[in-house]
Amino acid sequence: MTPIPPTGGPPAWRWLAWGVASALLFTAFAAVVGLAAARNATPGVNALAATLLVLLPGALAGAVARRSRQQAVPLVHAVWATVVLALLPVYAPGERATALRTGLAMLLGPIGEARGLGQVAAWLPEEPRVSTPPLPVATPVDDAPPLPGTGPLADHEIALPYEGEGRRLSVPVVFEHAGAARETSMMLDTGATYTTLNTATLNALGRSVPPDAPVLTLSTANGERQAAVVRIDDVWLGDLRLRNVAVTVCEDCAQGEVAGLLGLNVAGGFNVTIDADHREVVFAARDKHDRRLDIRPFAKLAGGFRRFPGGAVEARLRVDNAAERDVGPGSIEVACDGVRWSLPFELAPAGASTEVLQQLPPHPGCETYELSLGPVWWAAVRETP
Repeated sequence: MTPIPPTGGPPAWRWLAWGVASALLFTAFAAVVGLAAARNATPGVNALAATLLVLLPGALAGAVARRSRQQAVPLVHAVWATVVLALLPVYAPGERATALRTGLAMLLGPIGEARGLGQVAAWLPEEPRVSTPPLPVATPVDDAPPLPGTGPLADHEIALPYEGEGRRLSVPVVFEHAGAARETSMMLDTGATYTTLNTATLNALGRSVPPDAPVLTLSTANGERQAAVVRIDDVWLGDLRLRNVAVTVCEDCAQGEVAGLLGLNVAGGFNVTIDADHREVVFAARDKHDRRLDIRPFAKLAGGFRRFPGGAVEARLRVDNAAERDVGPGSIEVACDGVRWSLPFELAPAGASTEVLQQLPPHPGCETYELSLGPVWWAAVRETP
């Protein structure tokens, strides 16, 4: 009797093996695609790298194991996909779930979202702590030396005689610009954000006010005033110099021999002590004084934000520097629902723009992002005197 050949196709275990292998392969492929997308890989490179990394071992197994190909290929695919998912925390700690959500959203689009496939990341076992991101390097803290109560002053200090009583203390200050110098009395006013000068003093320095100068709103004794802002090369308190200082033009802030107010953009660069016994104001230069108050009127910030599938956000920001001096290094601060991030930039050339491209950490969606200038310095003079 002639035997009858079996019918009905492959056995059920083979379908089951391929089903498990396909699910694991797709999950690993989506995680690798999402991880590469978070690092701004181009789509072509992303797809090629994910294909080679996830699918190549199974393909090689099929080429080698000719006789047992039906058993070897799904087994190798399943084992290798599991290895890829298990090793992701080693090379990208804390990113596996986010990468998988991003990859699934990119591969499946609206269909995956409608069917809730983005929740696959929650089904994976909790990510093991097999590695951690590189820790930031701590910066040594140099404690400023304490100011002496009496006796000789340190090199970073100056004592200036003051006139007046109470909150109306005036000190001698020298302004210098483009080779011209002018010594005048200035009212020490820690309530004023910006230093002010009257037009006569600016004219004596040869400093004109350009038509496109930035404009700020000042609160004066006669109410609010719109005041133009200009940059002065140097401000001298005794032999201590502060370079590239923003001053506002204010006629109401001058009185008699006092040419204006010495605001926080100058006084804030020093630790100020009033010695009432000797009628002196001691200015001690600070080591860590950023110049954002002086640079802010000349720096305009703009930017856009791009949200990727899965929740990642790319920030593309721009600093327009209208000053006559290069600005940098510095940073732009981004605020969203009470959370703030700092995005650094190296240099904003005078009269030009610079762009900052950086990814924000995962966070809930924001309707608006607020931009502000963070710690920043003039490029040529980073340190205070």
